[in-house]
Amino acid sequence: MFAVQFATALGARVIATSSSDDKLRRAAALGAGDLVNYLTHPNWADEVLRLTDGRGVDQVVEVVAGEGINQSVRATKAAGHIALVGFLGGQTAPLDVMPLLYSQAAIRGIAVGHRRAFVEMNRWIEKNGLEPVIDSVFAFEDARQAYERLEEGPFGKVVIRVGDEDQ
Repeated sequence: MFAVQFATALGARVIATSSSDDKLRRAAALGAGDLVNYLTHPNWADEVLRLTDGRGVDQVVEVVAGEGINQSVRATKAAGHIALVGFLGGQTAPLDVMPLLYSQAAIRGIAVGHRRAFVEMNRWIEKNGLEPVIDSVFAFEDARQAYERLEEGPFGKVVIRVGDEDQ
């Protein structure tokens, strides 16, 4: 959900997707303008197209991948971008190539960058007052419970504290 804060800080209209109405309400509180529950709308790309008057979105932050990558392509406007940052739905899937060719969308894999970019990003975050959404914080000794919370589908980051609390 940090992406919602980041995008709205830059003035973007955010369409958030989730299987949880509670998470969607929380995304709205962070600035998401439109909400799509993909359990209610299994073909969520159609809903995104409806919300954008058929144009599609400029940017998709794709964290599921798998079969969902085809919906991301359909939801993306002509010459739009898909940032592939995760693969919760699987690492492989058949890609429907024709919609990708027609839309001329670009899919870019995003991985951890270099230290300079990390430092610059953190300066920008601090300067603009963004704060990560923290679901829960666990002591190092409670790491097992932290991973159990992660499996439950938290809203925000699950943090395992290492070292002194004052750090």
